[in-house]
Amino acid sequence: MMVTEQIPGELMYGDVREWIERVESFGELKRISGANWQTEIGAICEINVHRVPPYALLFDKVPGFPDGFRVLVCTTNTPRRLALTLGLPAATTRELVSALRHGRVARWQAESKEFAPEYVVDGPVFEVVKDGAQVDLEAFPTPIWHDKDGGRYIGTGDAVITVDPDTGCSNAGTYRCMIAGKNQLSLWMATTSRHGRLHIDKYHGRGEPAPVVVTFGQDPLLSPVLAGMAIREDVSELNVAGAIKGAPLRVVRGPVTGLPIPADAEIAVEGWVKNGVMCEEGPHGEAPGYYAGGRQLVPAIEIAALYHRRDPILVGAPPAKPPHDFSYSMAVLYSALTHDALEGAGLPGVTQVWFPEEGTGRLLQIVAIKQRYFGHAKQAGLLCCQVQPSAYLGRMTVVVDDDIDPTDLSEVIWAIVTRADPKRGYTILDQCWGSPIDPLKQLYPPGTLYSGRVIIDACRPFEHLETFPPVAASSSELLHEVWAKWGHLFEKEN
Repeated sequence: MMVTEQIPGELMYGDVREWIERVESFGELKRISGANWQTEIGAICEINVHRVPPYALLFDKVPGFPDGFRVLVCTTNTPRRLALTLGLPAATTRELVSALRHGRVARWQAESKEFAPEYVVDGPVFEVVKDGAQVDLEAFPTPIWHDKDGGRYIGTGDAVITVDPDTGCSNAGTYRCMIAGKNQLSLWMATTSRHGRLHIDKYHGRGEPAPVVVTFGQDPLLSPVLAGMAIREDVSELNVAGAIKGAPLRVVRGPVTGLPIPADAEIAVEGWVKNGVMCEEGPHGEAPGYYAGGRQLVPAIEIAALYHRRDPILVGAPPAKPPHDFSYSMAVLYSALTHDALEGAGLPGVTQVWFPEEGTGRLLQIVAIKQRYFGHAKQAGLLCCQVQPSAYLGRMTVVVDDDIDPTDLSEVIWAIVTRADPKRGYTILDQCWGSPIDPLKQLYPPGTLYSGRVIIDACRPFEHLETFPPVAASSSELLHEVWAKWGHLFEKEN
């Protein structure tokens, strides 16, 4: 049996309610009472994510809904909150990326085999049970997240749970769900390769409806974090959650579908996706910051039963023009995974990888290297944009020298304009992996998801390293020495 790393006591918590208590204890939670769901909750979220650092927001006393029916957003978009959620002792972005590197995510997946969910008879999710005609998805204060949205998206920070009928392996994916009726949800998945979509298609191939469970309020570790990650197809996110926690996830067996439902979930539904049963959904503001999907027909989930706590908390993670609710966690996770992938491919000299939120956490990729040989920078760019964690929905890969901090876009832009010759330093790739949420998808070849990439070599030319003009800046040692003597001049007055 594999032995997991122990989570420090100060990072341990149980369900989302304990998570809220912990975040409030270190001053990163703000409670907001009386905001309306039609316009104010979504707009407040948008204002909040542009604050540095943004709060986690807990909305209560939403007009038109019972007291106690709440909405939680912005769960993982600071280093401290994401570190708490992942059980990692980190206080800064650099520490967090470092803690996730060196195969930690791969180890969690390997260890997850030892942490199959524990089935229990009952759980808080069953405090209120409604089925048949009692089901009413409109009973919750689901916001209109953006004023141009085509409906109320109850599923943004959700976990859509399906099971492979051949292997029995479960999957939890964050797929967007719009309320299409009191007992019907739309189910939109970006590509046909999504693991949940593969499971559903297998049931339909057998001539059977596909069983589905969706949670709309749960530990942020499960969603938006794990359910929004690229976990291997043969590994269950439910198991990985157990591996991270060091104890199996408690689940109850769905009375209708038999699928696992997290016992401590706030809100859950179960039902069926029947072949050919569709509903309209969209448009919805998407992670690149546009309405690229439009109005479309997608599979419908017919809800057979609804379960929730007496005072449920709906967890939202609405995408938008970045920074948005989960752009920070995406940036951290994909930076760490890509750095590991580059080293796994044998690329030497990588000092840092960063996918900035301004680039949606995917579209812009920056890798810093210590150059060792001719072609090293070009090789780094080609690999960075094509290793598995970063291949989907990329646009621009910038390679910089190790004196440039990839997390500082002002340094990166300076390197591009002073070290990248357009004729020599720009490489265009075609027929790369695109996405239906790409705002430039109308430029893709018809009937494809092929997109282009640009690689920018913003490193000093390797053959001129010794003669390239030196940077016009004082040494860090001198600056440190002078700051120690004169820094008091720049301190803020009380």
